[in-house]
Amino acid sequence: MLKLETLAEIWHLCLKSGGSISGRIALKTTNTRMKRLLLRSNFCWIFFGLPAFCYPQRFVRMADSIRKDRTIPGMAYAVFTSDSVLDWGVSGRRRMGVNDSIRLKDHWNIGTNTAAFTAYIAGVLVERGKIKWTTTLIDIFPELKKKIPPSYQGSTLVALLSHQANVPLYTKLDEWGKTPQLAGADPEEKRKSFIVYILNPRSPADTVTSRKRKGFSVAGYTVAAAMLEKVSGKSWEKMVDEYINKPLGISIRFGWPNRTDTAAPWGHCEIGGYFHAEGPDTWVGFNPFLNPALGISISLRDYVKFMQENLRGLLGKKAHLSAAIFKLLHFGVLDNSLGWNNGSLGDYSFSFHEGISLLFDCRAEIIKEKNIGILVLANGGNNDTRGGVLGLTRILEAYGLSRQGLVHEVLPVLPTLLPVSLTPILLTSSPPTLQTTRY
Repeated sequence: MLKLETLAEIWHLCLKSGGSISGRIALKTTNTRMKRLLLRSNFCWIFFGLPAFCYPQRFVRMADSIRKDRTIPGMAYAVFTSDSVLDWGVSGRRRMGVNDSIRLKDHWNIGTNTAAFTAYIAGVLVERGKIKWTTTLIDIFPELKKKIPPSYQGSTLVALLSHQANVPLYTKLDEWGKTPQLAGADPEEKRKSFIVYILNPRSPADTVTSRKRKGFSVAGYTVAAAMLEKVSGKSWEKMVDEYINKPLGISIRFGWPNRTDTAAPWGHCEIGGYFHAEGPDTWVGFNPFLNPALGISISLRDYVKFMQENLRGLLGKKAHLSAAIFKLLHFGVLDNSLGWNNGSLGDYSFSFHEGISLLFDCRAEIIKEKNIGILVLANGGNNDTRGGVLGLTRILEAYGLSRQGLVHEVLPVLPTLLPVSLTPILLTSSPPTLQTTRY
């Protein structure tokens, strides 16, 4: 059986012969070392059939290769079931240019993946009878009837959480910069004030173009959070602690990780073609009233626990919410459900979300029928980082699909699972094309 070390060496040689993860790997390579490895391992079958992945092995060297090729400061990953971790690891540095290695305990900002946590809180309140999925904005805030247009008054909780309410996306820095000082002494009060601002036709963010754009709505999740706060009598931050942190035994923070812990990973943005490490007082920021849409920072270990809670619920196992709630969150609305996107992966349905952040990136996936969850985190906010996160995710997907030795299930979907540079039958230098919509 092919050892992981040999696989990793092939991976390194592939990168060298192709020049990048999206580069060309030709089986006709003149690299003698690669030829010998390919012949020894029967590479075309063993690697792409993946019987070597039928039981747990470590993927750190592969993660490290992807990270270095994409010039990503640091990465972390995990692949797990509902009750066990199959593999996890970290690679790289907390801050580019500083010799300070990533640790498993480190917190990462997960950007728009925060939506899954807000939708989970909504599920808690629905099960407790505090609110219904069909409850409208004006049901909760009747005093705002004269302050917001009729077209928004009937927006339901489920529509807001699934991006179906045509609320402005409010995802750009310049939109945030144009937001006036909102009334209120704390984020909870400011979220209610934000409703009137963002749904006002004269708001800079509320244009016909913005409302027609489809995608993740930061504004929609902020409005939904204000509804949840009103019916619960608690701030969103307090609900995160009461409904998620304490029951699951995890620790969630808010904002950039290094604002509460300077030893945590720093986020990085691309300026002039180069990564720049952003300190605790970075100019790249967002107001805390937007936390319900993109503000959570969490460690890999604790994120796995949250994902395992979702897996257990989807599989009908014991969880803190009913199976019906989890099914709605992940698959209740086609394509864009509540905190999750969904689609098909070969013969399987899966739910996923890419956590877009200005300084970080991450991807979370659940393949329900295979009882597999996948997480990949990175402390960079550019397109190369996103490509690296996706590339490692594809490798972990292939492992998850093949771990029971059902190779015939993996082969038909490999072209969509692996980066182009790992697919010899696709002799192309073009970057991989996403098969699903990414927000």
